[in-house]
Amino acid sequence: MFVDLEIIFNNTYGFLQFTYKVPPKLEETIKVGDIVRVPFRNTKRDAIVVNLNSNVKLPQNIKSIIKIVGYLNENQHNYIKSLALSNNLNSGILLSQYIDKESLYKTTKVKKNKLTVNKSSKLTSNLNNSFNIIFASSLAECKSIANLLIENGKSVDFYQKTGGTDEFTTFWSKVKKFETIIILSVNFEKVQIKDPYSYHFYNSNNLSYNLPKLNNLNIIESSLLKHSYFHGEFHYYNEFPSLEYFTEIKDFFIEIPDLSINYIHGNNITECLQIFDTMYKNKDLNIFTPNKNIQFISKSHKLVENTKQSSVDIALLNNPTVSFNGVLSSNRLINFIKNITFFHKNNIDIVVFTSNKIDLLKKLRSSQLNKWANKESLERSKYGPNRYIKVFKITSDIEIDFSDYEEFVIGPKLTNEQFVYELKLKIKNQINYNKVISLFNIMNKLSVERVRSL
Repeated sequence: MFVDLEIIFNNTYGFLQFTYKVPPKLEETIKVGDIVRVPFRNTKRDAIVVNLNSNVKLPQNIKSIIKIVGYLNENQHNYIKSLALSNNLNSGILLSQYIDKESLYKTTKVKKNKLTVNKSSKLTSNLNNSFNIIFASSLAECKSIANLLIENGKSVDFYQKTGGTDEFTTFWSKVKKFETIIILSVNFEKVQIKDPYSYHFYNSNNLSYNLPKLNNLNIIESSLLKHSYFHGEFHYYNEFPSLEYFTEIKDFFIEIPDLSINYIHGNNITECLQIFDTMYKNKDLNIFTPNKNIQFISKSHKLVENTKQSSVDIALLNNPTVSFNGVLSSNRLINFIKNITFFHKNNIDIVVFTSNKIDLLKKLRSSQLNKWANKESLERSKYGPNRYIKVFKITSDIEIDFSDYEEFVIGPKLTNEQFVYELKLKIKNQINYNKVISLFNIMNKLSVERVRSL
């Protein structure tokens, strides 16, 4: 009997799977999802069993499994596979670089099943019970959350002050009972899902929840997938929910500070610039704009490229929009809110050029927002990407034969003398994990981009 394995190590060996012989004493017990010890190269490594293939003809001298060292149940294994396929990774690299095996072994489906998405300002009022675990995107955020809670009469038993693993690991190994702790989001997989714990993900749209070394695997997405398999009480806090991840929202909200925007109406950018320079002709201004097509007529004004490194007087936006054909772009909206909130906090005046005479803030605070958001949710449910449908763009200089994977791959489309394909994976279905991994192996030498917007 033979099995296919993925080595649990920080090198995925591309997406190669390795075949090993099963000793007679293990033939009746070995299963997909087992963690085994095997001889590999000149050492011994742990690996996860991903396929049982008892009929493979292989050389007589093939290496044998040494022993079984752990076991993942169906939910545990499905969670890992879903997360791997969502991020163009495999199970071996996740078990090496992201998922804590010991915590996962202990994680089983719990009775409590609650998931909410909230305004950031709701965090304090949501901490009604003991065993609150708050995940933060940075050490500075850990401290600011702790100060906020203490100011509001809440008890904080622990918050992370250093970025290393020792501080949290030491605390977590000793704690038996707590009211509220605040830890970095990278420790999410070290915490077991269990009742009566309540999990809070603060500032969940922050880019720090992405892990660059793991293809920008997003911890918020990881937590939502984990919740779908194991349940638990999960609360998320943000300016607006990203509809790439949050798929079952009925009432949408938006959190925008009270601010004023100076609108300049004109038929085109040139006309708006003339009005702007007339309004501010006697001032020397440092101006920031994300719109590269804006140039200033007045030589007294200076364009600033980085708001965090330079003094800025005015932020200038040109026809900002968060929808297209009546469909919201939640990611664009989130970026817009982040920008105007930053400008407000740093006393930067906001000027908007517009040809439509639309008060954008008024639109965002109206029932129109719900209509836009519902349309985006509907579009994503049909075509993806969303929590359960992942879409990748594959680009190649030569045409690739994907005929063995036509249930996943669409194309090619010839664009700028390159062949462009679309890969769509419905990860919650009974998807063939090993077939997709073989597809990832082909994609490994191509340009692959995960699609996140509509």
